[in-house]
Amino acid sequence: MTECVECGADVTLHDDLEVGEIVDCTTCGAELEVVETEPPVLERAPELEEDWGE
Repeated sequence: MTECVECGADVTLHDDLEVGEIVDCTTCGAELEVVETEPPVLERAPELEEDWGE
């Protein structure tokens, strides 16, 4: 378990967590990206940008 960087609520994580995985905060709905697994560290997930066919 770790804290949401947006609202501070506890975010429950599963055991086989991987770097780059996106998890959702059930309290505020923020999308969070796993940047470290030991100990778990979350950051706000980057917004998807339109690639305009590139």
